Amino acid sequence: MIACPWTPRPVSNSTLRGSGLAQSPGVAPVQCMARTSAAAQRPGAARAPLPLRMFAILLLGFTVFADAQAQSWPQHPIKLIVPWGAGGITDALGRFLAQPLGDRLGQQVVVDNRGGAGGTIGSAVAAGAPADGYTLLVASIESYGTTDAERHRLPYNPETAYAPVALVARGANVVVVHPSVKANTLPELVELARGRPDQLHYCSAGVGGNAHVTMEMLQRKAGIHMIHVPYKSGGAAIADIVSGQIEMCIIGTTAVASRIKNGQLRALAIASASRAQMMPEVPAMAEYGYGDVVLAPIYGVVAPAGTPPEIVAHLARELIAVNRSAEFRARLIDIGMEAMEPISGAEFGQFMSTEARRWRAVAAQAGVGE
Repeated sequence: MIACPWTPRPVSNSTLRGSGLAQSPGVAPVQCMARTSAAAQRPGAARAPLPLRMFAILLLGFTVFADAQAQSWPQHPIKLIVPWGAGGITDALGRFLAQPLGDRLGQQVVVDNRGGAGGTIGSAVAAGAPADGYTLLVASIESYGTTDAERHRLPYNPETAYAPVALVARGANVVVVHPSVKANTLPELVELARGRPDQLHYCSAGVGGNAHVTMEMLQRKAGIHMIHVPYKSGGAAIADIVSGQIEMCIIGTTAVASRIKNGQLRALAIASASRAQMMPEVPAMAEYGYGDVVLAPIYGVVAPAGTPPEIVAHLARELIAVNRSAEFRARLIDIGMEAMEPISGAEFGQFMSTEARRWRAVAAQAGVGE
């Protein structure tokens, strides 16, 4: 029996005979009528225009494709951009994240160092990458612009360039000097610099970064002036201060911990309101009355804007799981960091934007970027 695609309606035998059709025994004669909706039978009723229907079909197809893509992700290694050179604290964090995250995702996560311009070169590369879930960025406040001038120079809009994934950690910097510098405490360094204006040099990992802003705030408050020497990476800065080419540096604790231990560098203060778990013997700047001039480095992971929400949510779940593991938190302490309460998605994005605005206000007060 062949199903009729229209609504069947019985007809009389006389109608069949008149049409020349023979009725099969036991089969009720039917006539097919086009089925129409009640709305279509009303006068003036019209179907949706063809372009609108085609758009709806295309939209449905795109949605199905995106969903299938998210479900099959990841299918090959993922690149994790670290916007600083190798050897610094951000590089260490990126490598500590890459392995457990890759294990959880079932694909290798490869660290890609793109240092320069205070972290904004690598941040720009990530902002312009395909939004397919295969490029991530270890973002810091520098990625959002730490000065008003820097914010306007960025080749991307940090408020819209990223899909925020999750907050990861907070770090600490340490003020170190070469052993030849006649200062064993931060107050002694201040007095030395006060007597030798524009003769001492200090290094940081880039203009407008947290170390640079913190030192400029310290100088303003203490009434001293040293010459800033920015570097593309923490590793390059360490090489120069260890060799004595630079007298002082403010840098991540993990980057110089071994140098401090073997006497190549001397630690004067932790650039924080409290002492670091990694160096409990080193006083915090707050203990010397400079607690209001420090900015703690903050790190999270973002993806390019437009990355499918399902992939972003998947990444956030896995990053939060990594963040809460005892092994990862112990490794953070080893590099002078501490895990932060994980927040993700829009809440994380709002947090970073708010912190960036606060940093820009402090930088303006310190005269950075004028």
